[in-house]
Amino acid sequence: MTTSSDSLPRSEVTKPHTIFVGPNGIRAGWRFAIFLLIFVAALGFFQTIAVKVLRPVGRLLVAAEKQQTEFTPYELMANEAISLLALIVAMFSMSRIEHRRIRDYGFSTRANDAGRRFLEGIVWGLAMVLVLCTLLKFEGHFTFGAIVLSPAAAIHYGLLWAIATVLVGFFEEGFFRGYTVLTLSHGMGFWPAAFLMSAIFGLSHLSDHNYTKIGVLTAALFGLVACFSLRRTGSLWLAVGYHAAFDFAETYLFSPPNGGIANISTTHLFGSTISGPSWLSGGGTGVEGSVNGLVVFAVIFVLFDWIHPARQDAPG
Repeated sequence: MTTSSDSLPRSEVTKPHTIFVGPNGIRAGWRFAIFLLIFVAALGFFQTIAVKVLRPVGRLLVAAEKQQTEFTPYELMANEAISLLALIVAMFSMSRIEHRRIRDYGFSTRANDAGRRFLEGIVWGLAMVLVLCTLLKFEGHFTFGAIVLSPAAAIHYGLLWAIATVLVGFFEEGFFRGYTVLTLSHGMGFWPAAFLMSAIFGLSHLSDHNYTKIGVLTAALFGLVACFSLRRTGSLWLAVGYHAAFDFAETYLFSPPNGGIANISTTHLFGSTISGPSWLSGGGTGVEGSVNGLVVFAVIFVLFDWIHPARQDAPG
């Protein structure tokens, strides 16, 4: 007596697995590649539209890329808004392919805690920069200085930098920790995917010639903290708030110098000064790109592990 797939109950008929298709559909690596292709294509399209049609936006993009003059929140907003728009297109496209929702890629509103997590992330980000600056102050290499903006200018630039850095948080967390980590974790496990994308995040900063070697390492550690928050909270909301607040503190509040470039010297709140060797001050990276940063990141991992215990329904 012979048996064929036609004679088996429908539930027992399995599709053949190939290099492209696994037991859960298209394999994770190929979905990751498709996502990147869509993102790059969308980014190129929107950048072209900005340069050729929305010329004021295009000029901001060019200025941000060259970084030859003072870096303003307008340039950051233009760059991040276009990148975020391309990311949304890529995630929406993948959600159609995978029959999922965009919020499944790290933006879950489970138990309506998105706002609470976001605000917690803001506290983490502001506290970390404040601790790093305070450490440098005790080491004799940092002064907070006095407020250098008028009340009107402080509100104006504060709002602009807040919007710009929130856009950074949404884009970079959505791209480096959202779809990518959650998808790759299906093929290699959560932590291998987290370490891979955090390494890529750190290395991506090599394009900024002001970054030090320690700065590249601390950027990767920054990514791991964000991945850890995703693992423990089940979403990216805390990481987005953490990222936005960290950048807000470094660009608007204290504005550590950036490799001699004028950078944001006329739009920060405090007249802070910084000195000392780059391994201690962070150099052009920022205060986190230092041995102080390595210590503080280690403390953050311990504190976060204590505050947010492991969950049974952790992603990946």
